[in-house]
Amino acid sequence: MGNSERKSMVAKLKFTDEVNELPLTYVNALSVQSGVDDFFVTVGAVVPPEINSEEDIKKFSEITAKPLFRFVLSRSNIEQ
Repeated sequence: MGNSERKSMVAKLKFTDEVNELPLTYVNALSVQSGVDDFFVTVGAVVPPEINSEEDIKKFSEITAKPLFRFVLSRSNIEQ
C-alpha cells in the first residue's frame, strides 16, 4: 500500500482501570524537540526560584530542571 493509498482510522481510546495503579508524578517542566519523523518529549520538575524583586528576576537567565521521564511520539500518531 503506497502513501497515497494510506487510510486513517479513528477509534475511541479507553484505558483499563489499571491506569489508576500507575504512579502519579508531579511535573512542571516540559521540553519538546522534533526529529525528522518524531517528537521527543521530556518532562521534569523544578523548584521555582524565590523572587522578591525585579532584581531577582534579572538574575535568572536559565533554570535547571530534573528530568523525570522521556517519551517519543511519531508524526503519524499525532496526525491521527
